[in-house]
Amino acid sequence: MSSKHLEANKARETHPPPLTGDRFTATPEFKRFKGIIRKLLKVSKAELDERVRHAKETSPRAGNPNAAGRKPTRIK
Repeated sequence: MSSKHLEANKARETHPPPLTGDRFTATPEFKRFKGIIRKLLKVSKAELDERVRHAKETSPRAGNPNAAGRKPTRIK
């Protein structure tokens, strides 16, 4: 096959337009995925609050002003 033949085939190929965010979230596949994930990630407010409290208490960053991710304090 010559390169001209390949170029002619590529010129005739049609592709659907790319999905926008709105069109993607409207697809039945995404709606099914979202429903499944909601069921998997469902955590009660009380349990979530307890998990956050425990994570803050046991964090190695707690009380360390030089821990990674901390904003530097301004010297006045």
